[in-house]
Amino acid sequence: MKTGGTALHLACATGHPDVVSFLADRNCQLNLYDKEDRTLLIKAVQCQEESCVTILLEHGADPNLTDGNGSTALHYAAVDQNVSIVEKLLLHNADN
Repeated sequence: MKTGGTALHLACATGHPDVVSFLADRNCQLNLYDKEDRTLLIKAVQCQEESCVTILLEHGADPNLTDGNGSTALHYAAVDQNVSIVEKLLLHNADN
């Protein structure tokens, strides 16, 4: 499902883990796409917001969803050479 972006998208992009945790604890949809075809997890990875990535993964965000270009969160973490996020994604069954 695509949206223009939610409060959760904004919190992931701007590094507000308390907000991400609060909303995720209230069973917000974690696999929504924004108008740029990015999931919350992809957005958090792109912005290198590791604490938000961790919260999303722990609450069941799907690491294998792709954006409009066919890239996953793992692709973005690898391109950015963010080893810590790559490890987290792999631990949560990201396809490699």
